[in-house]
Amino acid sequence: MASALDLPPISTAILADVEQASIDFGVTRDQMTEAAARAAAALVRKLLDNRVAGATVVALCGSGVKACVALHTLRILHGFGASCSAILTGAEQEMRPETLAAASICEALRLPLLQPRSPAVRGAVADADLVIDGLVGVGLDGAPREPLAGLIRLSNEVRAEALSLECPSGLEPDSGEPLPPTLKAHTTLALGLPAAGLFGSLAWQYTGELWLCDIGYPPAALEASELDGDGLFETGELVRLR
Repeated sequence: MASALDLPPISTAILADVEQASIDFGVTRDQMTEAAARAAAALVRKLLDNRVAGATVVALCGSGVKACVALHTLRILHGFGASCSAILTGAEQEMRPETLAAASICEALRLPLLQPRSPAVRGAVADADLVIDGLVGVGLDGAPREPLAGLIRLSNEVRAEALSLECPSGLEPDSGEPLPPTLKAHTTLALGLPAAGLFGSLAWQYTGELWLCDIGYPPAALEASELDGDGLFETGELVRLR
């Protein structure tokens, strides 16, 4: 039986190939996003010691897929009774369609959606029981720029209890080099497969606990990239790597 730690270093190029192969087999991006959000919500429940109802959760959101997962995670946690809000760094025209749709759902549920310059942002991040890092993940292209950089610095400054999705914002996903600034997470949840950079020599200082979740990649999609995923999630949909 394969384990996640038996996998070779997985580059962002391979991650993209596996995702595309999954889509070619008929698995939709929406299905993978929902599976990721469900897993993230389950991990949040664990991190909060099952005290989700009444807990305050804030998502820091960029414009891409990572933000989409973070927003859907908020939707699920809202259903569990958590007090949820998001800080949106991108204008509507900058968001991927699925991310904009996720934000619209949160708006319809009357979850507060703040802008980075709002005076309420600092207090929201500082007072949150948990912060979900949905800023930028495996799509990182150079050091984070404003307004993402400001939210990363704020999260680090207030020592937020942060859960990063994919990889901490600012951590180079292939090399594991922390680009300035890089968010320091308490926990990181890799989605489907762990990016090689999560195992870099300095990465542990930013990832905290490292988990991997199943998002529905068919075994054949992994085999197409010469990866052995048989039994990867045999014991559960969430696997702790470190």
